[in-house]
Amino acid sequence: MKRRSTVSAAIAVVASLVLAGSALAAFAGATNGSFETGTNDPGALEQLNAGSAVLTGWTITTGSIDWIGTYWPAAGGSKSLDMNGVAPGAISQVLATTIGKTYVVTFALSANPAGPVASYALTVGATGATSQPYSFDRAVNANTLSNMMWQAKQYSFKATSATTTLSFASGVTAGANGPALDNVVVKETGSSGSAGSTGAACKSGGWQTMVDKAGNDFKNQGDCVSHFASKGKNPGAVKP
Repeated sequence: MKRRSTVSAAIAVVASLVLAGSALAAFAGATNGSFETGTNDPGALEQLNAGSAVLTGWTITTGSIDWIGTYWPAAGGSKSLDMNGVAPGAISQVLATTIGKTYVVTFALSANPAGPVASYALTVGATGATSQPYSFDRAVNANTLSNMMWQAKQYSFKATSATTTLSFASGVTAGANGPALDNVVVKETGSSGSAGSTGAACKSGGWQTMVDKAGNDFKNQGDCVSHFASKGKNPGAVKP
């Protein structure tokens, strides 16, 4: 049984997506993707209900979730989410996107070790794109509260508008123990087109929010520029 923090939020925060100074590096990825910041500290854990503005950058759209602090170790940083609070929950964030561009979402998936089911499902979706189910199988990965056995997952979508809503929803239909989520990172893929336009986007830190079409990260600006100069023949140096 999860113990809940009695700390409640007193101030609602409207999170904004901070854009880079250069128009060529406007995409900034997900805000608070590791769930480290909010209007208070969750302690062991804190239940957040639909409509809550406690979690910086994210909206709890349905049901409830648990914002996890010390209850189990995070995949990165010190906090993560259980996507079932007292019932299945869902979260979303609005991203600034470019129509026609493809974006790769990477995230860490696990499950609440106290839950009774063997497989924990999580659905990831984006506006205008097909949603995709993922699962963490506790029959194969017997995680514990001290070893969550986080798994890296990847989802991609092509933007159909200037803003895209990215969403994560629990697929565990009942109960207070659900899939665990952490380290959400969103990056824009490169194009194998002309280096004159797309290669310039590598500058001013733009390479940090980009990946190539295979989902590889760039290790620095030069690696990114090389990818575009070769029209995609030179992949990003950092594998997903």
